[in-house]
Amino acid sequence: MRFKVLLVVSLVSLLLAHAVTAPPVSGQLVAAAAKGQADALVAVADEVMKEVEALRGWTFKQPIKKELTTVDEMRQYLARQADKSLPAGKLQVAQAFLRTIGLLPPDADLRSTWMTLLESQVGGFYDTDTKTMHLIARPGVPPFVQRIMLAHELTHALDDQYADLAGFTKSRENATEDQDLTTEAVVEGSATALMMQYATRAMLSGRIDQNALQQYAREEADKSKVFLDAPRYFSAMLGSYICGTQFLARGQIMTLMLAPDDKAIGEALLAARKDPPQSTEQILHSEKYWNPATRDVPVVIDDAAAAKWLAQPGRSIVHADTIGEMLIAILTNPQGVTVSLQAMPSSEAWTNVAASGWGGDRFYLLASGDNADAARAGLKNLKGVWVTAWDTPKDCDEFVAALPKSSLARGAIADTIGPAVAVVYFGVDDSERAALSARLRQAPLSMTKDGKPWSSGPPPL
Repeated sequence: MRFKVLLVVSLVSLLLAHAVTAPPVSGQLVAAAAKGQADALVAVADEVMKEVEALRGWTFKQPIKKELTTVDEMRQYLARQADKSLPAGKLQVAQAFLRTIGLLPPDADLRSTWMTLLESQVGGFYDTDTKTMHLIARPGVPPFVQRIMLAHELTHALDDQYADLAGFTKSRENATEDQDLTTEAVVEGSATALMMQYATRAMLSGRIDQNALQQYAREEADKSKVFLDAPRYFSAMLGSYICGTQFLARGQIMTLMLAPDDKAIGEALLAARKDPPQSTEQILHSEKYWNPATRDVPVVIDDAAAAKWLAQPGRSIVHADTIGEMLIAILTNPQGVTVSLQAMPSSEAWTNVAASGWGGDRFYLLASGDNADAARAGLKNLKGVWVTAWDTPKDCDEFVAALPKSSLARGAIADTIGPAVAVVYFGVDDSERAALSARLRQAPLSMTKDGKPWSSGPPPL
């Protein structure tokens, strides 16, 4: 029980401390103290680098460039990253998709919400493009918390030298929502695992007072509500950190905490880098990735076949995406229900009965326009069609049963198409929905699993 408390405290204070909220640092203060701050932070970072090497069992192949970065410079960096990831046209489509399904409220702005959350969290960051560790002086952050945050970010720097994190993330730039979370889970899970180990060792050795850490966690609890109160879509960011740690540790978190080093995490990172997990299902249920006998790859739905099925004059598919188990769990939790801080450290908190048994899915966002480009630019008369495939009929039934009380956008209606396929319609009128479902029952969409044809069986009588 005591060890579980240590684990919870580490996750709460450091997943949140990795996202410490502090008063902005004035430009004059930074200018006046920059030299001293830089020297002090670099000295601390150099010490933590050696500790990270010892814990991971790897050594840095080359020095890491370190720079003192102001809060304003950090904001500018985040803005550039946001624009790079979601340029204007792509941003509007992504926002429309998230609003249509219910992951983002109709009046929420995707970019500004993302920026607000990230600005309140960053206590330092490693840039894989420039290979630079950016050190941010945040007043009010205790020295031991600063060290733990540095351990997290310096692990990214070390991992980058062995696993080419920059190449890994760039190779998945056009990934689905589900794959994005999967990539984030691998990258952040590695750094979070070492961060937790670092904090635990420091407490066990007496370098960090457990009471002080618990007090800090309590003080930060109110600030963490910015994450819990944000649109549900953003809570998956925290889930990827936590579940990624569990995934790389193969569920053996306690063993990880007490091991002399965490070479197993590094080896798992390299294995996942070479053969990336394909879904958050594999992250949430690590045996579906690590165990060859139970490895479970997603059902792939043929986009071309779906385009023919949904074709209608003056309408085009403007976005296609895969939601995955973690986001489905967030969507199907009843309105007003969020993951509690106490439950966060468990992977089980990031799935539920409605989402487990996920086989695969594909969401199609439709808009009106003379052609696909015009439809994408105008985003008029938006409709959504979400095809979901499940491992068993029971899994499918549990998903459909959860929808009436879920966070899905209002007006969503589900039809069961076959024993283990359900289609959810958003903004589609009854006559078109009936016609689309009837056509699908007569001629099911082409689906494959591990390169072989997949079918849920004949539709119900």
